[in-house]
Amino acid sequence: MSERIALFFDKLEGNPDNLLNRFSLAQAYFESGNYEQAIIHLTICIEKRTDWMLASLLLGKALLESGKKDEAGVILKQTIILARKQGHEDPEQEAKLLLAECV
Repeated sequence: MSERIALFFDKLEGNPDNLLNRFSLAQAYFESGNYEQAIIHLTICIEKRTDWMLASLLLGKALLESGKKDEAGVILKQTIILARKQGHEDPEQEAKLLLAECV
């Protein structure tokens, strides 16, 4: 377990409702290539905050990296909608490019 994963894992254990720590742990898992753990934590993030566009985008990436193209496609479509609603052009474009990989 990397130091970064351990740090956010410990923080999350101390406060399991802290979504920012959960998201940071998911990022650390994603960066280490542990996509399955990233998916678990990112799913919780977007279930609790359905408008969290960045968590949605990272979940789409993790699903895609895990070979779960159909699931990634669903999430990335939602990411595009969120990005448009929130005025985030760059993440919208990134999500569109990733969505093209799901076909």
